[in-house]
Amino acid sequence: MDPINLSLKVPAIEKLIDYGASGVGAIAGPLLAPWKASREGKAMLIAAEADAQVRQIQAGADASALSIIVEAQSKARSYMLPSGIEAHTTLDITREDVSQSIEFQTRKRLANVKSVLEDAADELGDKEVPDQEPDPDWTARFFDCVQDVSSDDLRKIWARILAGEVESPGRTSLRTLETLRSMTKLDAEMFRGICSFVLDGSFLFYDDSVRSLPEIHYSNLIHLQDCGLTDVGFGLSRIIRFNEQGYSLLLRQSSGLLVTSNQETNRELNIPAVILTTAGRELYQFVQCKLLMEYLQAFARFLQSNDCRLEYLAGVEPLPDGMIRYTNRIPIESQPEQSEGASP
Repeated sequence: MDPINLSLKVPAIEKLIDYGASGVGAIAGPLLAPWKASREGKAMLIAAEADAQVRQIQAGADASALSIIVEAQSKARSYMLPSGIEAHTTLDITREDVSQSIEFQTRKRLANVKSVLEDAADELGDKEVPDQEPDPDWTARFFDCVQDVSSDDLRKIWARILAGEVESPGRTSLRTLETLRSMTKLDAEMFRGICSFVLDGSFLFYDDSVRSLPEIHYSNLIHLQDCGLTDVGFGLSRIIRFNEQGYSLLLRQSSGLLVTSNQETNRELNIPAVILTTAGRELYQFVQCKLLMEYLQAFARFLQSNDCRLEYLAGVEPLPDGMIRYTNRIPIESQPEQSEGASP
């Protein structure tokens, strides 16, 4: 038997179609065909007509929904009969009622799936990915979740998760999919807000100096704990360890924080923290955010009180040998805490 070449790469769009077909069947190809035609700059008329058809489907779905609601309201009112008049004892549901409901749900769900597939295709672009078969359990759960997601913001998160799974299978667990499935648009916005304060993909620096920042207000963190994304226990901390040169590197998406100890090497430092759960860490990978300077200065002040200093690394790129490359290295100067009544 010939050995399997695990390094074999294929165009990402082809693998995305495999994932779509595993989740929703052969219709995944036609759903992505307009995107492919538009992407390649060919058959622009076909792409335009396809987009028009999608808009027509969505408009038709909205119209059907309104019709169903109006008819349902009329039927419901007809059962609210005046006192003394015998009420109906059965509810007649016609084949047309069932057919209309099924068609409406199917059109709406296919429009949601198509939107997620196209956004995932945009995320993947011209990349090449491992030629690995999709996990049928994962794709079944994923597309079962996304078919009922109507929020544009949430669909974009789902699309990034799908693109991430195509690039690196196993990146997002089934449990995290269920966590995201239970989140509302408000939950997602709140989580996006705290992601600007995550230092290395797993924790937030959290002491008295930053509690007043609205994005990480304690009530928000408690709410996200209820969503299964954060752990806000009393006295939680994160330990960072310094190497022989006195450095500790915190990597976050495409940037990093370099903490340097002014004391002896091989020391450890406890940082007061809010911890991200496994679901929180996995979802953080797909949220685009930037660190806030006020927050970095507060962290730098904490580090300075522990005889350490902080630098921000921009444009971080991990290298195969475990080292990193970065485009810029910026010292973060701590700002003194303002006393009550002081003007900014």
